[in-house]
Amino acid sequence: MVSGASIAAMVFSLLISVGLPVAFLTYFRLRYKISFKAVGVGILVFIIFTQILEKLMHLYFLKYNVSTVQFLKNPLAYAVYGCLAAGIFEECGRFVAFKFLLKKVREWKGGIAYGIGHGGVEAIFTGMFAGINQLVNSILINRGLLDKLAAKLPGVDISRLKEAMISAPSYTFAVVGYERAMAFLLQIALSLLVLYGVKNGKSHLLLLAILLHAAVDFPAALYQKGALSLLAVEGILLAAGIISAVFITRSRKVFDRE
Repeated sequence: MVSGASIAAMVFSLLISVGLPVAFLTYFRLRYKISFKAVGVGILVFIIFTQILEKLMHLYFLKYNVSTVQFLKNPLAYAVYGCLAAGIFEECGRFVAFKFLLKKVREWKGGIAYGIGHGGVEAIFTGMFAGINQLVNSILINRGLLDKLAAKLPGVDISRLKEAMISAPSYTFAVVGYERAMAFLLQIALSLLVLYGVKNGKSHLLLLAILLHAAVDFPAALYQKGALSLLAVEGILLAAGIISAVFITRSRKVFDRE
C-alpha cells in the first residue's frame, strides 16, 4: 500500500505546481495589470525552445551522432552538456522574446509576466503531470488494479514501480512541489535579468543568465549520478530561490529609475 502521507505529499506537490503560477498570475494581473500577451509569449517560447528545439538537438547528439553518444556516456560530460543545453535554449528563448516579440514590453512588470508564463508552464509540465501520474498509480496500487492491468499487458513489469511507490519516504513526493516553487522564482528572476540586458544593450547579461541557469541545474545532475546528496541539492536550490525572490523585489527599483 502507498501510505496516506505519501499521497498527501503528492497532492501538495500537485497544488504547488499548479497553484503557485495561478496565484502569481492573478495577483500581478490585479495589482500591476501585467500583459497577458507577455505571459502567452513566455508559454510559447518555453514550448518551442525546450520541448521542440532542445529535444531535437538531444536526439541528434544523444542518439544519432556516434561520436557524441560515446563521449556523453561520461557522467560529468553528460551533466555539463545537459545543464548548458538547458541554459542556452531557455535564456536564448527569453532573449528572442524580449528582443523581437515583446519590443513594447520593457518594464519590470513585463519581465514578471513573461517569467510567469515561462516558469508556470514548466511547473505544469514537470510538476502537475508527474503528480497526476503518481496519484493515479497510487490509487491503482492500493486498490489492486495495477496488477490486474499489468496482467493484460504481456511483458510489462510493474514490480519496480510498485516497490518505488510503496517504499519511498513520503517527503520525497513533497520535494517535487518544493523544487517547482524554487525553480519558478528562478525563472522569473532570470527573465528580469535578460530583459534588463535587452533593454540596456548589455549582451553580457545573456551569458550571465545562461551560466547561472546551468549552475543551478548542475547540482541536480550530480545528484542523479550519485556524486551529491539530496540534502545538498535542495539546500542549493533553496538558496537560489531566496536570492531570486530578493532579486525580483529589488530589481523593480532599478527598472523604475530608468
